[in-house]
Amino acid sequence: MTPPAEVRTRSMRSGGILAELRRLLPDLPDSVRRTAERVLADPVASVAGTITDLAEASGTSPSAVSRLCRRLGVDGYPALRIAVVADATASASSPWEIDISRTIGPTDSLEDVAGTLGAATSRAVHDTLAGLDLDVLRDVAHAVAGARRVHLYGVSGSAVMTAELQLRLHRIGIATWSFADVHEGLTGAALLGPGDVAIAVSYTGETIETLEMLRAAGSRDALTVAVTGAPRSSLAAVADRILVTVTEETTFREGPLAARFSELTVVELLYLAVGQLTYERTTELLTQTALAVRRHQAGRTERKPRR
Repeated sequence: MTPPAEVRTRSMRSGGILAELRRLLPDLPDSVRRTAERVLADPVASVAGTITDLAEASGTSPSAVSRLCRRLGVDGYPALRIAVVADATASASSPWEIDISRTIGPTDSLEDVAGTLGAATSRAVHDTLAGLDLDVLRDVAHAVAGARRVHLYGVSGSAVMTAELQLRLHRIGIATWSFADVHEGLTGAALLGPGDVAIAVSYTGETIETLEMLRAAGSRDALTVAVTGAPRSSLAAVADRILVTVTEETTFREGPLAARFSELTVVELLYLAVGQLTYERTTELLTQTALAVRRHQAGRTERKPRR
């Protein structure tokens, strides 16, 4: 069945079809993923030939290429060729699309390593923002701004992101708790109810502890949100709202570690959106909290009141 027009044009929005490929990559079947990786490795050259040429270069089959086209919402291989070439050409001068070597070798100069890291980080942030459903984020921000309490779930590296969001929201008056321990998280989730919000962060969306905590929050009728790089993961399946991150990997930053900048992008944007919704209160509380710790900053002294 031919996808409807709105689906066919999905991959052409803002971030382009190459950004869409990166967003879909973690969730693609093996043969389709290899095809996508081949296109991302060398966009223009990969689609220069026939569908059979791309399949052979990917070590897959023409049917895998066709399945990739369907996942992207494009009308077959000819449409894929046009979209990839157009996107690659349009973004050729953009810093996040310049591939300066994703593989960091042991003899590479520190300047090259720094350049690779900067390009990968820029690409991840750009593609995350380009593909982020802002309507969903806006909805989550409204829920957080009016929530009775907000619970944040994440373990290991993802706990860094939840701790960051907890610190920010707490400072602007949002009753927020961050849980990295599954026992504490499950206990806290048992106290949630309608009007509360639970946000879970997981790169793979398959971390058992995080999944258990979000599922428990959902069973209490709290609004559940997944921040993940895998939109079809187990975590995404139990969430009411999904905020998708995009990762750009390098030799020493792969998987969860490489996801941190894109996750932080979502955290930052959500915090800013909540701050806008509660502008007057946020401004007042930011001033109060800054004054509260000013005397603990070196070089600063409290002014004595004038007599």
